Amino acid sequence: MTLKPFAALIAASVLAFPLALHAQDAKKSPAKKPAAASKKAAAPAKEAEPLELAHSLDESTAQALQKLVDDFNASGKASQKIVLSARKWDDGAAPAMQVLDADARAHFLDGKVRYTPLADVMAKGKEKFAAVRIPSPMPSWLADGKGRLNALAIGLATPVMFYNKDAFTRVGLDPQQPPNHWLTLQSALGDLRDAGYSCPYTSARPALVHVDNVSAWHNEPFARKVAAKKGQKAGEELAFNGLVQVKHLAMMSSWYKSRYLHIFGRGDEAVPMFSSGKCQVLTAMSSSWPAIKHDAKFEVGVAPLPFHEDVYNKTGHTLADGASLWVSAGRSAADLQTIARFVTFALDPERQARWALDTGFVPLNRAGVVALSPVDAPTADGVVRVALRQLAGRGGAAAADGGPSVASANPKVRAALDEELEALWADRKPAKAALDSAVMRAAQ
Repeated sequence: MTLKPFAALIAASVLAFPLALHAQDAKKSPAKKPAAASKKAAAPAKEAEPLELAHSLDESTAQALQKLVDDFNASGKASQKIVLSARKWDDGAAPAMQVLDADARAHFLDGKVRYTPLADVMAKGKEKFAAVRIPSPMPSWLADGKGRLNALAIGLATPVMFYNKDAFTRVGLDPQQPPNHWLTLQSALGDLRDAGYSCPYTSARPALVHVDNVSAWHNEPFARKVAAKKGQKAGEELAFNGLVQVKHLAMMSSWYKSRYLHIFGRGDEAVPMFSSGKCQVLTAMSSSWPAIKHDAKFEVGVAPLPFHEDVYNKTGHTLADGASLWVSAGRSAADLQTIARFVTFALDPERQARWALDTGFVPLNRAGVVALSPVDAPTADGVVRVALRQLAGRGGAAAADGGPSVASANPKVRAALDEELEALWADRKPAKAALDSAVMRAAQ
């Protein structure tokens, strides 16, 4: 038990010795003038400029990131400090690092190269860096053709189903056995509706959940890869107007007309409608959990995204996407070393587990998954584990066309899907016409 104080005492003695020796020498020759008495004392070493990390995160996620940055700054891992700023990456001079959501990322990656790939940052910073294996095929923007990471996907999430356990109990549904098929969910929503609940079900990000992820969950391609032909480059052909997608959206349209399903917008507008208790079931990104936990006055359950049990090509996984950390191009060697050390610090298993519990995001390494404790936070742990199981898939053959579509990130495709789904909810078009129109418009 005395080893630490003893080691500290020795260290203090070693540090003090040169100072004591210098003082004794001064006493022996008091008349001797210093050789450089007329020279000015050396200026103190200039403190390294802090590195800016810009973001546009929501309040709870920003607090978790601030905690991570504060811990890094206090750790002494680097002489440079990191400071957070809540701003857009292109609002003023480029920051050293930026956390970008999907819209900001599309703008950031458009045109000239504005970033240093993360793999290069770690190499130049002389930090050991095992490739981070994402539990779903990587989004196309995350890595280069050789699988070397361009950025750190600190905000990976996937859609899951949240439900009000108290409401389920009141209407005689088993809160420990939530529906896992869309058809059994329909029956549960009918019970909620009959019991007087005016909004049995709502969904955040309708296009992402009900087109992109329903496609991937059932191993149906969002787009098919097209080989290069004479005078035509290899690319993708949109295919999200297939039978499974049409069938699913026809069901959702019938739910909307029956008032089982309520849609409040293209984004996350549905999340507060669930957490306030107005709606009883929600499909939303797993990263919605912190906001739900903060606002809900009822017991929240989490379950996998339902699937259609009569679809024979069942094998599949949901999609991982979310905010990512990018390093700006043109930074100095010292800056890159600090950033590399920060990435290593953030990837520590315990910090990854804490980050996942605080944000609902998926841990970026297996050690972080193992470090999650169901005893400490069973619901949060459940959200992350449900997300991880979905990303790993339901077993069987490889996913259709090998992973996420490049075209799915195209703003033109996103806009066409959003607008055509709104036409579906307004009953201006049936499901097949809406999806056919979205494919045709996006391909033009």
